[in-house]
Amino acid sequence: MNRTISALLLAGTLGALTSPALAQECKLRVTTWGGSYQKTYESVAAGFEKAHNCKIEWVVGASPDHLVKARLGQVDVATNTLLNSIAGEKEGLWMTLDKAKIPNMANLYPNAVHSPYTVFVNVGDYVLAYNSDKAKTAPTSWDELWKPDYKNHVVIYGFEHIPTLSLTVQQAERNGGGIDTIQPGLDRMAALIKSGNLIGSLDVESQMVSLFQTQDAWLGMLATGRMKELLEKGAKNVKFARPAEGTFPLISTINITKAAKDPAKAQAFVDYVLSPEVQIAFATRNLYAPTVQNAPIPADFQFRDLLVQNEQFKRLFLPDQEKITANKAKWQNQLNQMTSK
Repeated sequence: MNRTISALLLAGTLGALTSPALAQECKLRVTTWGGSYQKTYESVAAGFEKAHNCKIEWVVGASPDHLVKARLGQVDVATNTLLNSIAGEKEGLWMTLDKAKIPNMANLYPNAVHSPYTVFVNVGDYVLAYNSDKAKTAPTSWDELWKPDYKNHVVIYGFEHIPTLSLTVQQAERNGGGIDTIQPGLDRMAALIKSGNLIGSLDVESQMVSLFQTQDAWLGMLATGRMKELLEKGAKNVKFARPAEGTFPLISTINITKAAKDPAKAQAFVDYVLSPEVQIAFATRNLYAPTVQNAPIPADFQFRDLLVQNEQFKRLFLPDQEKITANKAKWQNQLNQMTSK
C-alpha cells in the first residue's frame, strides 16, 4: 500500500515537472533597434504580456543583425527595414501573415501592405523644408528645387541616399522615363547640380539642420524627425510642405519567421503592434506615423502635422527598392560623368 502511494506521488511529481506549462514559460523573441524605438516598444509591451501571458524578449541590434538572427532561427518576430524584409522574402524566411489571426491588418492603408509576408508598422517621410522668409510662396512641388530663385541655397541628401534616389526615379517618371529608363531622371539631377542651386548634397543630417538654422539653406529635403528638431530649437521661419507628387517614406516593417516557436502568439503580437494604442504611442513618442487608418493622432499633439496621414499617406512615393539597390552605383557613375563635362 505504501509502495503504491509512493509510486503515485512520484509519478505525479514527474508529471508536474514535465508539464509543458512548467517546463517552458511562454517567451516571444522580437527584434528592435535600440534607443527610443526600444523604449517605446517596452512601454507598450506590458499590455501584450498581460493579455497573452507571454514574456517579450527583446533582441536588440542594427537592421542587418535582425536579418542574420532570423536566418539563424533566433527570433520569432522581426521588426526591420523594407529592404531586409524583401531580402528575407527571397530567402523564404517569413510566414504568411494570417488576416484572420491579425484582424488589425484590415485597417492598414492599402500601400502599407507590401506582400503576404510583410506589412509596414510605422512610417516617417522626407518632406520639402523651406525658409518662409525667403520663399515667396509655400512650395507645392519638388520642381521648386530647380528654380533660379534658390541659387546656392538648396540642400539635398547625397545621391546614394534613398530620398535622393527616389527623387531621381520620380523625376524620370515625370519626364517620360521610369526606374527602368532612368536617363530622364539623371538628366534632371545633372541639371540641378549644374544650376548652382545646391549648397550641398550631404550625408550628415545634422549639417542640413545647421544650414537651415544659419539661413544658408532656404529649401531642401529633410526627414520629419529633423524637421521636429528644427522646430524644437526655435526655428520659426523654417516650415515644410508635402509636394503633390508625394513624399518619400522611411519605413519600419514587421515579419514572422518560419522558425517562430509559437506562431499563434507571434500573429497576436503583430496584431497588437497594429492596434491604435501602439500605433499612437510610436506616433507621439517617436514621430513615426501610423500605418493603420483607425489611429487618430491627438489634436493637441504639438507635432501632429509632421506625421504623414490620410491622403498624404496614400501619396507616398516608393519606387522598387531592389531595383534602386541594384542600380544605384551605376546611376552614380553616369551622373558623375554627366556633371564632370
